[in-house]
Amino acid sequence: MVTPVYKPGAEVDAYCTSCRADRVHRIIAVMNGQPKKVECLSCKGHHLFRATQAQKEAMAAHKRASRGERAAASPSASRSRTSMPTRPKEDLSQTWEKAIAGRALTDFKPYRIDQTFTKGELVRHSKFGEGVVINAVEANKCEILFKDGLRTLAQATTLPG
Repeated sequence: MVTPVYKPGAEVDAYCTSCRADRVHRIIAVMNGQPKKVECLSCKGHHLFRATQAQKEAMAAHKRASRGERAAASPSASRSRTSMPTRPKEDLSQTWEKAIAGRALTDFKPYRIDQTFTKGELVRHSKFGEGVVINAVEANKCEILFKDGLRTLAQATTLPG
Protein backbone atom coordinates (compact mmCIF):
# COMPACT_ATOMS: atom_id res chain seq x y z
CA MET A 1 0.00 0.00 0.00
CA VAL A 2 1.46 3.35 -1.05
CA THR A 3 1.21 6.03 1.61
CA PRO A 4 0.45 9.45 0.12
CA VAL A 5 2.66 12.41 1.00
CA TYR A 6 0.63 15.21 2.56
CA LYS A 7 1.81 18.83 2.44
CA PRO A 8 0.16 22.07 3.57
CA GLY A 9 -1.77 23.64 0.70
CA ALA A 10 -2.55 20.29 -0.92
CA GLU A 11 -6.12 19.01 -1.24
CA VAL A 12 -7.48 15.93 0.49
CA ASP A 13 -10.87 14.27 0.93
CA ALA A 14 -12.08 14.56 4.52
CA TYR A 15 -15.26 14.53 6.58
CA CYS A 16 -16.45 18.10 7.18
CA THR A 17 -17.89 18.65 10.65
CA SER A 18 -19.83 21.73 9.49
CA CYS A 19 -21.28 20.28 6.28
CA ARG A 20 -21.58 16.84 7.93
CA ALA A 21 -20.46 15.21 4.69
CA ASP A 22 -17.32 14.06 2.89
CA ARG A 23 -15.87 17.07 1.07
CA VAL A 24 -12.63 18.24 -0.54
CA HIS A 25 -10.44 20.12 1.96
CA ARG A 26 -7.22 22.12 1.77
CA ILE A 27 -4.55 20.97 4.24
CA ILE A 28 -3.58 23.69 6.71
CA ALA A 29 -1.23 21.71 8.98
CA VAL A 30 0.56 18.36 8.79
CA MET A 31 1.82 16.36 11.78
CA ASN A 32 3.86 13.15 11.51
CA GLY A 33 3.13 12.99 7.79
CA GLN A 34 -0.66 13.08 8.26
CA PRO A 35 -3.06 16.02 7.82
CA LYS A 36 -3.79 17.60 11.20
CA LYS A 37 -5.94 20.64 10.38
CA VAL A 38 -7.93 21.28 7.20
CA GLU A 39 -10.17 23.90 5.58
CA CYS A 40 -13.36 22.82 3.82
CA LEU A 41 -13.47 24.21 0.30
CA SER A 42 -17.29 24.20 0.39
CA CYS A 43 -18.08 26.04 3.64
CA LYS A 44 -14.60 27.48 4.37
CA GLY A 45 -14.73 26.01 7.89
CA HIS A 46 -11.49 25.04 9.68
CA HIS A 47 -11.32 21.86 11.77
CA LEU A 48 -9.17 18.86 12.61
CA PHE A 49 -8.77 16.28 9.84
CA ARG A 50 -11.30 13.46 9.95
CA ALA A 51 -11.07 10.58 7.51
CA THR A 52 -13.97 9.88 5.16
CA GLN A 53 -16.03 6.72 5.66
CA ALA A 54 -14.35 5.16 2.60
CA GLN A 55 -10.89 5.94 4.02
CA LYS A 56 -11.86 4.36 7.37
CA GLU A 57 -13.13 1.22 5.62
CA ALA A 58 -9.94 0.99 3.53
CA MET A 59 -7.77 1.27 6.66
CA ALA A 60 -9.82 -1.43 8.40
CA ALA A 61 -9.53 -3.73 5.37
CA HIS A 62 -5.78 -3.11 5.24
CA LYS A 63 -5.47 -3.99 8.94
CA ARG A 64 -7.46 -7.18 8.44
CA ALA A 65 -5.35 -8.17 5.43
CA SER A 66 -2.08 -7.43 7.20
CA ARG A 67 -3.01 -9.79 10.06
CA GLY A 68 -2.66 -12.63 7.59
CA GLU A 69 -3.89 -16.21 7.70
CA ARG A 70 -3.70 -16.50 11.48
CA ALA A 71 -6.71 -14.17 11.91
CA ALA A 72 -8.52 -15.76 8.94
CA ALA A 73 -8.19 -19.24 10.47
CA SER A 74 -10.50 -18.39 13.36
CA PRO A 75 -12.91 -15.66 12.28
CA SER A 76 -15.43 -16.50 15.03
CA ALA A 77 -12.81 -16.02 17.76
CA SER A 78 -11.73 -12.64 16.42
CA ARG A 79 -15.33 -11.59 15.88
CA SER A 80 -16.30 -12.33 19.48
CA ARG A 81 -13.31 -10.38 20.80
CA THR A 82 -13.92 -7.32 18.64
CA SER A 83 -17.72 -7.11 18.58
CA MET A 84 -18.27 -7.05 22.34
CA PRO A 85 -16.28 -3.93 23.27
CA THR A 86 -17.53 -1.91 20.29
CA ARG A 87 -21.22 -2.55 20.89
CA PRO A 88 -21.70 0.07 23.65
CA LYS A 89 -19.79 2.61 21.54
CA GLU A 90 -22.11 1.88 18.59
CA ASP A 91 -25.15 2.39 20.85
CA LEU A 92 -23.72 5.71 22.09
CA SER A 93 -23.00 6.76 18.51
CA GLN A 94 -26.58 6.01 17.49
CA THR A 95 -27.91 7.89 20.52
CA TRP A 96 -25.76 10.90 19.60
CA GLU A 97 -26.88 10.79 15.94
CA LYS A 98 -30.57 10.61 16.91
CA ALA A 99 -30.25 13.55 19.31
CA ILE A 100 -28.35 15.74 16.83
CA ALA A 101 -30.16 14.80 13.61
CA GLY A 102 -32.02 17.62 11.94
CA ARG A 103 -31.36 20.15 14.69
CA ALA A 104 -30.72 23.79 13.84
CA LEU A 105 -27.63 25.65 15.01
CA THR A 106 -29.87 27.74 17.28
CA ASP A 107 -30.96 24.61 19.18
CA PHE A 108 -27.48 24.24 20.68
CA LYS A 109 -26.60 26.05 23.88
CA PRO A 110 -22.94 27.14 24.09
CA TYR A 111 -21.10 25.18 26.81
CA ARG A 112 -19.91 27.34 29.66
CA ILE A 113 -18.56 26.04 32.96
CA ASP A 114 -20.74 28.43 34.99
CA GLN A 115 -24.04 27.21 33.48
CA THR A 116 -26.22 24.33 34.67
CA PHE A 117 -27.41 21.75 32.14
CA THR A 118 -30.38 19.38 32.19
CA LYS A 119 -30.81 15.92 30.70
CA GLY A 120 -31.54 16.02 26.96
CA GLU A 121 -30.24 19.55 26.47
CA LEU A 122 -28.15 20.16 23.32
CA VAL A 123 -24.72 21.70 23.90
CA ARG A 124 -21.99 23.05 21.60
CA HIS A 125 -18.45 22.77 23.05
CA SER A 126 -15.57 24.70 21.50
CA LYS A 127 -13.32 21.62 21.42
CA PHE A 128 -15.62 18.58 21.34
CA GLY A 129 -18.36 19.93 19.05
CA GLU A 130 -22.07 19.19 19.37
CA GLY A 131 -23.31 17.07 22.23
CA VAL A 132 -26.35 16.04 24.22
CA VAL A 133 -26.53 16.04 28.03
CA ILE A 134 -27.03 12.45 29.20
CA ASN A 135 -26.94 12.79 32.96
CA ALA A 136 -26.18 15.17 35.83
CA VAL A 137 -23.57 13.19 37.81
CA GLU A 138 -23.29 15.65 40.69
CA ALA A 139 -24.40 19.23 41.30
CA ASN A 140 -21.23 20.44 39.57
CA LYS A 141 -20.69 17.68 36.97
CA CYS A 142 -22.63 16.41 33.97
CA GLU A 143 -22.11 13.71 31.36
CA ILE A 144 -22.33 14.94 27.78
CA LEU A 145 -22.34 12.59 24.79
CA PHE A 146 -20.27 13.91 21.89
CA LYS A 147 -19.61 12.23 18.55
CA ASP A 148 -16.27 10.86 19.80
CA GLY A 149 -17.70 9.56 23.09
CA LEU A 150 -19.06 10.34 26.52
CA ARG A 151 -17.32 13.05 28.56
CA THR A 152 -17.83 14.27 32.12
CA LEU A 153 -17.65 18.06 32.25
CA ALA A 154 -17.99 20.66 34.99
CA GLN A 155 -21.14 22.72 35.39
CA ALA A 156 -22.41 25.40 37.78
CA THR A 157 -18.87 26.33 38.75
CA THR A 158 -17.87 29.92 39.38
CA LEU A 159 -14.56 30.98 37.95
CA PRO A 160 -12.07 32.81 40.21
CA GLY A 161 -11.55 36.54 39.65
